[in-house]
Amino acid sequence: MKHKLTVEQRQLLSQNQISSLELLALCNCELNRYMENEYMENPLLELTNTGAESYGQEDYQAWYHSNNCEPLKNTAGFYEEGSEGSDQALDTSNTKNIYTYVYEQLELDRYSDKQLKVIDFLIQSLDRNGFIDLEIPEIAQLTGVDEQVTESCLLDLKKLEPNGIFAKNLAECLLIQIETLGLDDEKLKYMISHHLTDISQGKISSITRALDISSAQARRYVALISTLNPRPLQGFGENEKQYIIPDVIVTMDPDGKWNIEINDNWCGNYQLNDYYLQMMAEVKEPELFEYFKKKLERARFLTHAVEQRRKTIIQITNAILEEQDGFFRYSGKLKPCTMTQMSEKLSVSTSTISRAVKDKYLQFPAGCILMKSLFSASVPTGDGSLINSEGVKQLICELVNEENKEKPYSDSKLAELLSKKGYSLSRRVIAKYREELGISGSFERKIKNDINKRVN
Repeated sequence: MKHKLTVEQRQLLSQNQISSLELLALCNCELNRYMENEYMENPLLELTNTGAESYGQEDYQAWYHSNNCEPLKNTAGFYEEGSEGSDQALDTSNTKNIYTYVYEQLELDRYSDKQLKVIDFLIQSLDRNGFIDLEIPEIAQLTGVDEQVTESCLLDLKKLEPNGIFAKNLAECLLIQIETLGLDDEKLKYMISHHLTDISQGKISSITRALDISSAQARRYVALISTLNPRPLQGFGENEKQYIIPDVIVTMDPDGKWNIEINDNWCGNYQLNDYYLQMMAEVKEPELFEYFKKKLERARFLTHAVEQRRKTIIQITNAILEEQDGFFRYSGKLKPCTMTQMSEKLSVSTSTISRAVKDKYLQFPAGCILMKSLFSASVPTGDGSLINSEGVKQLICELVNEENKEKPYSDSKLAELLSKKGYSLSRRVIAKYREELGISGSFERKIKNDINKRVN
């Protein structure tokens, strides 16, 4: 019996180690989504805050930001009431596109000149998110059209796509989308109307008590709401942009020392849920107790693993800064450094280094860089020293630029020439570096040269 228990404990440890490595390999955005999914399934996990305490009901930042990565210049830039871009009128550069999009969905022959005047005014009054925070009497007064006609026009516009456009606020926007989906659930509607703040702060217990529903049902509601679109017009008419959110931010203090920060302030912070811990202590049914026990073990593991991930990334970043201080401080060249060398320096496995830098970006005073690119394969030189792959690529470029265009160097010839310089590289490696540089093969280079001669 004791032997069996020992085997099971070792197996559990192995599973946790595997899960820890999986978490380490995730970037911050992926980790945030991963933890949100765990939170939805585990009542023993409690979302304490989302890293920003000033958001109210109209913001609902927790689920909004989980699906939207802000530009690098404002990585923590959640939708704040009164912030730039939240309640301003739509840019005039996009208005023409909005007009076209709206009018294409309307049967214009049905509307009088007065109605079209109201519709035109309402389009101009949209904020950047697709909301219109004006009361019917105010709109009627500004357009000179009676309230009944004004209200009728607004109701028609609220039926258009994208669903939720022309809503007064976030709550109405979500309610419109719920109605479009055909979900006639009064408790879901009440939750949207009165508990967006509780949802954003992870207060599932408050919601369950207020609506008299189970925790599982509340979480299902939250999961459903998270699929809705909180900003119907966000990005409308703009070119799609790919933004980078740095996972690590490095700054320098006045004394010239580096400061390292994991950029996860906008992510949720999780801890054990006291309410369900108390329930677990009082439960008498063996099956329910076993359920809570498994969830508690999982919650404890996750909170520990996330913290350990932070420490590991900070440790590796600190070692990178020490190794590449000239690059970060003076914009110098990267020193040859492999993941194996770094793993030996920190006494961790190479796979740990690889996972810790996988798909993660580091922001420093000069810009933003993919952490993996700070490591490169090193090539031994004739005197026993090392040169990184970028240095080898530079040598290949120089050789190709200096070659006889009538007789371009083959990859084998390039390998031979580099060998004479003290760099031992196979033809396959040469071909790989050449392709990464965008340099054609010797045959193609000769053809291009012949064509250029004929043209000239």
